Amino acid sequence: MQRNQNPRLACHSDINPKLSWSNRLAALKHRLQGRPNVRPIGPYPSSIVDSQGCEFGYEMFYHVPYAYHLAKVGCLQRTVSCSGTKCFYFFSPDHREVYDRRQFVKHLDSIDQRPHESPDANRWDPPNFAAHYGNKIDLHFPKPLLLIFNKYNVEWDHPPINFLSTAFLDRVVQKTQDRFSLVYLRPTSHIVHDHMPVGNLNEKERLREQGVILGEDLYEDYQHLSFNEFQLCLLSQSQHRIAVQGGAAYLNALFPGQMMLLHRYGGEQLHGNYIDFNRMGVTELTVHNNEFDMLDRLDQFNHSLRHVA
Repeated sequence: MQRNQNPRLACHSDINPKLSWSNRLAALKHRLQGRPNVRPIGPYPSSIVDSQGCEFGYEMFYHVPYAYHLAKVGCLQRTVSCSGTKCFYFFSPDHREVYDRRQFVKHLDSIDQRPHESPDANRWDPPNFAAHYGNKIDLHFPKPLLLIFNKYNVEWDHPPINFLSTAFLDRVVQKTQDRFSLVYLRPTSHIVHDHMPVGNLNEKERLREQGVILGEDLYEDYQHLSFNEFQLCLLSQSQHRIAVQGGAAYLNALFPGQMMLLHRYGGEQLHGNYIDFNRMGVTELTVHNNEFDMLDRLDQFNHSLRHVA
């Protein structure tokens, strides 16, 4: 899908969908059903985009590109989401942060989709975050930036499944430290958490001693930004990333560059969502079901990255 390279949006009044009586009646029906933020306009499910406090990855995958498309055609009325999300909707005329915790939502009402469905390409246009946030801060890294996104939390009521182990992290540091500036992100604060408890991998001090920059340490110098905006700035300046299944993977997919992704379990492979990642903006994506495959790939990954750094 063609990415819009201009972060400024134009209102195309000649192609704006019109608010019909059918739309008005549907909006009244939704309001009576307790869904006041579902307001259809023309062929679109709603001119208000309400994330319903859904899981972070689904918001990046569905709501943000849908809202951006609405803004481009001049009929986005409002966006509604969690605390700290204004940076994702920089194009919104009216962004409201009303949710303080995320949850699993079975049906995403304002975009009329269910989790893991392929987005409707006719109303799905990922914003160019790299262009918008690329020059906001100067991070002064001496070498190309390699970002490592990890998580360690309960998943589907089971102990952590999709996470990068401490042994794997040690090997990544050994293999890449001479070529890259490494920044490690496993947020335990600064973000809106979902319903799954976060654990402690006890890896951060060891990584710090090995010269890896921790995301929360770096963030101390950029407190004027929200943590989400800080992550967008980091991603905008990186062409090289390692991530795991989950919300951060969807965020990473919105940026150009190369990404290695660990996926041990989850619906993305079953439903083919990683195929859609290539439409989101990432240049090259490789999905791995175990860390051994990632280590085998890592040398090739590094070699190929030298040509795009």
